[in-house]
Amino acid sequence: MKIKLVLLVVAVLILASCSAGQNPSNKNALVADTGMNGSSLAYEVDYNTMSADWPIYKDVTELTEAADAILLGKVTGISFQVLDDRTARPPSDETEEWNRSLNTIYDIDVITSYKGDSLKNIKVRMLGGQKAVFVEEQLAALGEDAENGIPILEGMPEIKIGETYLFVLYQYKDTMPTLVNVG
Repeated sequence: MKIKLVLLVVAVLILASCSAGQNPSNKNALVADTGMNGSSLAYEVDYNTMSADWPIYKDVTELTEAADAILLGKVTGISFQVLDDRTARPPSDETEEWNRSLNTIYDIDVITSYKGDSLKNIKVRMLGGQKAVFVEEQLAALGEDAENGIPILEGMPEIKIGETYLFVLYQYKDTMPTLVNVG
């Protein structure tokens, strides 16, 4: 069973590298958003596309060795938080502006743990926000930085509340884990 699941991971992970940086061309969009509170509002939002380099794994063994946790889980919630890129923690007074980034935080109910600690629930973070969903929540998390637009990570998979996914995660120190790769 575990080998089949790992093979599924490899089949799903078609990994591509791209250069780090931010796309200078903002897409200004009028977005109709049904937020977490169920209200439907229209926002004029700038989205900034970010790209990042991701490791490429030559086989299943290399991928599973890179992961600290592999689990099957159902997404039960999504929130947003600005974190320090260098520490994956909330920014401190010493955090420079360019090291502060919006992160999407997924609440996961763990169904099966294949590697790592057996947990019932876990939070998983991913760099960037989401386009055209939960706009009010993202702008609130950004605070005064909302005027610069919502950063969206290029290649980020669409992860939805209520859906079940296989998560291959990397744990940096004692912070929330993140996806090994967006592929």
